[in-house]
Amino acid sequence: MQASNSFSLNQAEGNGFFSKLRKNQPGSYYTGLVSLIAIPVFLLLSTLDPRTLLGLNVWIKPMKFAVSIWIFLWTMGWFLAELKEFPSFASRLEKYFIVSLMVELVLITVQAGRGVISHFNQSTALDGAIYSIMGLFIFPMIPVAILMDRKFKLLSSKIDERLLIGIRFSLWIFAVASIFGVLMSARLAHSVGVPDGGPGLPFVNWSKNGGDIRIAHFAGIHALQVLPIFGFISIKQNWGRVSIFAVSIGYALLVAAVFINAILGRPLY
Repeated sequence: MQASNSFSLNQAEGNGFFSKLRKNQPGSYYTGLVSLIAIPVFLLLSTLDPRTLLGLNVWIKPMKFAVSIWIFLWTMGWFLAELKEFPSFASRLEKYFIVSLMVELVLITVQAGRGVISHFNQSTALDGAIYSIMGLFIFPMIPVAILMDRKFKLLSSKIDERLLIGIRFSLWIFAVASIFGVLMSARLAHSVGVPDGGPGLPFVNWSKNGGDIRIAHFAGIHALQVLPIFGFISIKQNWGRVSIFAVSIGYALLVAAVFINAILGRPLY
């Protein structure tokens, strides 16, 4: 098996990864950097502004999304660089990711500044419009992930099969986890069996009293990082393709189990 000709194993281990990302996908790199820089800004605001929403400081939510958007954009920048055989496709997707996630982060920040919740908020016409705009930009993530998987399947350039398996599994798990987000939106709530906003785990605020669909949503979305990283580990350790298949299937089952647990109204802890 051959390592990827876009992002080699050695490049992924050090500064080479970041310099390649900056060179090949500057939009993803610099927009992700903006999100990274926003994190300490939100942290500072949380120390200056004592207001809370659902038991958490109002600036914790934009901070969590800044972390998630930073990681997502750099991950997708890496994936899109691997799809350089399809330059128009990769270019369009990069623009979509940047615009949609910046809209998301800005609107969440605006709502935090107003002292109101950003998600599931239909309290006023303005709040409903803001939440609808967020959904409009985020919903296409589901078909986009499936389209990316199709492109990886058609890829003719050499990419290690273990890494390819990890990426393709992660895209499908991400798509399913995004459907969990649609479910939460339809219910206008993330908790099951208890109202949103009760006692929760620090920072993430996952419910400690009832089910919480956000846990499966979180775990599924971050398959995008977990499975490709395991693909790299399996390459470095010279493990066979069975190892990444087993971990990918196990991770998918874990996400499904966490989701079922939430739907049954059971807390994770």
